[in-house]
Amino acid sequence: MSKIWIFDLDDTLHDASSKIFPRINQSMTAYVSQKLNISHDAAHELRDQYWKVYGATLKGLMENHDVDPKEFLLKTHDAHELSKFVKQSHALKNTLKKLKGKKIVFTNAPLHYAIAIIKSLKIERHFSAVYSIETTKYNPKPSLYAFRKILRHLGEKPHQCTMVEDDLANLKTAHKIGMKTVLVSRQNKKTVFVNKRITKITHLTVQTR
Repeated sequence: MSKIWIFDLDDTLHDASSKIFPRINQSMTAYVSQKLNISHDAAHELRDQYWKVYGATLKGLMENHDVDPKEFLLKTHDAHELSKFVKQSHALKNTLKKLKGKKIVFTNAPLHYAIAIIKSLKIERHFSAVYSIETTKYNPKPSLYAFRKILRHLGEKPHQCTMVEDDLANLKTAHKIGMKTVLVSRQNKKTVFVNKRITKITHLTVQTR
């Protein structure tokens, strides 16, 4: 059995796509438009370009426009407002309670947002640590740097860890460095780097490894 369970946050432990992500995307586009003094459409196109090149809007802004990452994350992730859209789940709490081993959260989101969401879910007692985009020095998953940084913080070997994620690219890196992988998705995606697939997080058990 894995010693460490590593959980993604958004769209893994809770639904972010329906209400939270659209609001974050709107905030990011508005920030880019205002900061760079460009139109909304131009800001949207630039963000799309940075996603393709850097894997994240923030990384592109830091590399090309010397944007302060702390300012960007605070202005685009209104934790107080966004946490209102979180729905608690007793089934999730029970799943985490029954799952043996150390549990952490590893997210590309900023720390203030991650903590607010976890508290809104009322599952903070189940996690020993939350690793955010700040922890990885603003290098997001699926970069190898981000994963290696987390492993150094944990002081554990990859084979002792299981990554639970909704994103295939992130699981590919996790598998590459030796972690076990669990995909949380309703789509039947079969790949060599996914060890197990579950349709929702509450289907996770000790045997899912």
